[in-house]
Amino acid sequence: MASNKKWIVTTSNKDLDEIKKQLDENGFAVNQVMTEIGCISGTASEEVVNKLRTLPGVTDISPDTDINIGPPDSPVTW
Repeated sequence: MASNKKWIVTTSNKDLDEIKKQLDENGFAVNQVMTEIGCISGTASEEVVNKLRTLPGVTDISPDTDINIGPPDSPVTW
């Protein structure tokens, strides 16, 4: 069984509610809808994501990675 990963879906921002509905119906577990920037985060397998890339209104789907900027005054932030 394929493991689920975290993803960020970038949309054309035309109809986020409809895009969210389509993602849900096709096996993408939506975590957060970021209306202001037209993005949706969630989890799915790579197989599901490959199908979702063809949905109308989806412009990109990229892996969601953790970022640690470190403590204040840290010489290295990435």
